[in-house]
Amino acid sequence: MITQNVIPKAFKRRITLGLSIALLPMAAQAASPVSPSTPEGWLPHFESLIAVMIILTAFLVAWLLNHQRPKFRASGTFLAALSCFAIVAWFVGSLGTGVIENPKIQAPMDLAKPALLWMQILVALLGGIALLLIANGQRKQTEELELSARNETGRYGRVSRILHWTTAILFIFMIPTGIFASMIPENMWFRTEYNVIHKTIGLTIFGLVVARLIWNRMSKRPELEASLKPKERKLAHRVHILLYVIMVAIPVTGYVMTSLHAYPSYFFTLKIPPFLPESDSYIIWGLFHKYLLQYLVYIVLGAHIIGALKHHFIDKHKTAIKRMVG
Repeated sequence: MITQNVIPKAFKRRITLGLSIALLPMAAQAASPVSPSTPEGWLPHFESLIAVMIILTAFLVAWLLNHQRPKFRASGTFLAALSCFAIVAWFVGSLGTGVIENPKIQAPMDLAKPALLWMQILVALLGGIALLLIANGQRKQTEELELSARNETGRYGRVSRILHWTTAILFIFMIPTGIFASMIPENMWFRTEYNVIHKTIGLTIFGLVVARLIWNRMSKRPELEASLKPKERKLAHRVHILLYVIMVAIPVTGYVMTSLHAYPSYFFTLKIPPFLPESDSYIIWGLFHKYLLQYLVYIVLGAHIIGALKHHFIDKHKTAIKRMVG
């Protein structure tokens, strides 16, 4: 009933036909069991344990980065560096699965995903090296960080910082691993297990974003840097809002796409059945989730990071980054 009211039938047929041609025969794929079961002898629900470890690591990094003592903050940066190297190690391990060489192709844009993944892994490697250098410098600091739980006039409080960095770490983690999820062929034995991790973290990010929005209502966000030009303030505000929209839109479109495709979703060991009837409309939602939003993330997140680095290193606004960390 919900899907029938969203798009008129005649219009939906035209869109579906056009997207089916553009995105190759996605609609022809049957909603069959996703993959064979886990090999016998493996630890039950090991995929949920991996998801727990990833989420706890993100929280631990976020907590350490904003600890009162500088040595703990250095430990947080060091753990963030190790996390980057863990992504590289995961990718190296995935090379033996054959997914990178023979990915699932649903659209012409999928042909670029292996190269895109290689580039992101290179960024992770360079990022890990840079974080090691930063951690080494932090070890020599002696200044303690005094933070209240609530936001202050010129900087964010501890709650906002931990929510921000936990979400950011998980979101960045999902960029390469999310691409890999869309590349896994249907007959891979680990497809279901991998999707448990992918969807669990996706729902966790959604929950963290909602929590952050609620906290922003309870504790007013600091004003933007007074040193910013009016044009820069407007741009920073728009990028910030767009990031929130994207972080909500990606898990929502993924959840709806999955349901319309007659696949279940997962939250740790909880299997969530589809909440919508099977429909070819999943192609439309997949277009947003796998392609449009994915490339929008690169633009907006890149602008956010470049803007922060510009204010810190070029404009010499040393307090800009310290509003959210350190």
